[in-house]
Amino acid sequence: HKQLDPEHLPLRVGRVAVRSRGAGEMSKVFRLAAVVWVGVVVAQQQPPRRSRAPCTKKRAARGLCVMPAPPLLSTAKTLGSLNAIGFGISLATGSHVHLDLIGTGAFTVAAATTPGRNVRSVLSSCLIGTWATRLASFLFYRATKTGHDGRLEETLGTPSGAFGFWLISFAWGWLTMLPHTLAAAHKKTPPLGSGAVAACVLYVLGLATEIAADVQKWQFKQNPANRGKFCDLGVWKVSQHPNYFGNLCLWSAIWCLNAPTLARKAPLALLASTASPLFLAALFFGQSTGLIGPALDLADQKYGHLAGYQAYKAHTPLIVPDLFKLLRALAAMMAVGHSSMSDHYKV
Repeated sequence: HKQLDPEHLPLRVGRVAVRSRGAGEMSKVFRLAAVVWVGVVVAQQQPPRRSRAPCTKKRAARGLCVMPAPPLLSTAKTLGSLNAIGFGISLATGSHVHLDLIGTGAFTVAAATTPGRNVRSVLSSCLIGTWATRLASFLFYRATKTGHDGRLEETLGTPSGAFGFWLISFAWGWLTMLPHTLAAAHKKTPPLGSGAVAACVLYVLGLATEIAADVQKWQFKQNPANRGKFCDLGVWKVSQHPNYFGNLCLWSAIWCLNAPTLARKAPLALLASTASPLFLAALFFGQSTGLIGPALDLADQKYGHLAGYQAYKAHTPLIVPDLFKLLRALAAMMAVGHSSMSDHYKV
């Protein structure tokens, strides 16, 4: 009866609210972004045309109908417009808070405005939207707390640097979404089967790994006892860059999901779509080895004097971890999360 006594509820609820205030704020941002994305997808589902004659190029030229833009062009317009807005904000304010909200959030809008005309493309759009909404929400929340990204101070310090940053952001989005946008142009597609199930499993693995990497590193850095230390716990113990691995997995899954459509309808487009996972692999390898960006140099300057850091770099896989060790790390995180939730609601 004590558990149901209303007099005890405010104290317990207050404690839970204090402990999960940050998670609650981030959850609100995520839910708002998800609602906006779903609304755009629904708005795109136009009713069938009542005109008896199909919309052809000749009829469109005469102004009798409007042909929809090809998915490649539509995606380019969406990503280009949003990144141009980001560039304008960077010039006007010099802020870093909006970088990932717009750069990653653009994927959500692009996926919602190109859901495609086949079941695989619709599923692909949902998967991309889920990933982008989650990541953009987390990165935006993190940016509101940290205020700036030291890795980008020099790059965004000049108009030319800011332009280059947002141009690369546009190219990253357009190239990465190629499997989806190329397949979205086709109406007929092979039915979903075991290959689609395997792709979804790979996507879930990638998304779970990326979420675990983000949450564990954020919590590690928020602990004052870890000041001056590098994160080598959880999934960071089995890979130096588990977030990169998770991203590679989920985008490889997007490619696998759309590949059967392209293989049947457009073999050359299938070949072109491989630019997405290959580009991401090259980008992540370059960033993790210091060939692209200053992240490695900054980490070496910050932790290079620690003997444990040098051993970590020498013995921990750069990106791709041992699968069984990764699964154990994910399972351990889920167990800890479940235990923490039980402790929160204990009387």
